[in-house]
Formats: sequence, C-alpha cells, structure tokens
Amino acid sequence: MTRRAKRGRAPSARARRALPREQREVAAYRTRETRLKRFRTIVGFLGLVPLIGSLACDGGLVLLCVPWSWYMGAWAAVFGAFVGLSIRLVRERRRFDAQQSRAG
Repeated sequence: MTRRAKRGRAPSARARRALPREQREVAAYRTRETRLKRFRTIVGFLGLVPLIGSLACDGGLVLLCVPWSWYMGAWAAVFGAFVGLSIRLVRERRRFDAQQSRAG
C-alpha cells in the first residue's frame, strides 16, 4: 500500500482501472466532497480574521485599526464564499444521489 492510499486520497490510475465504474464514481465523489469540506473549514476560520482585527484595534493595537466598513466588507466576502461552498456541497450531494438512484 502506498503512502497516498494510506492518507485516504484517490487511488492510482492503475488501481482506478481495476475498480468497477460505480466504485470509481463513488471514490471521485468522496474525494471532491472531502476537498470541498476542507476548503469550507479554512474559509470558515478566515471569517474570524475581521473579528480578531476589530477586537485587536479595540485592545490598542493601532496597526489593525482600519475603518469598520473594511472589516464588514472582508467579512461579507468570506461569508459569501462560505455560503457558496455550502450550497455547492448540497448540490453535489443531490446530484450524486440522483445519479446513484438512476444507475441502481
């Protein structure tokens, strides 16, 4: 077993050819879902940056004192990305379920 397979990543090209079509689709879906969830988690943590900056400014760290509207703009952008990724996860799951029900 290779190091890639141990980490739960996609199997190699040779191993993919050996799998049936349905299992390849499931593996591809799981890989996409894991990648999207990881990215959504990172974006969620980035949403804390404007809050931390605002609190640091209130605490006396002058470097982070920018207008309040800048913090709100940054937070709105991050929140929009988070919601977009969440919607994409839901749509991917529904599409995958529909494909599975048609195939099976």
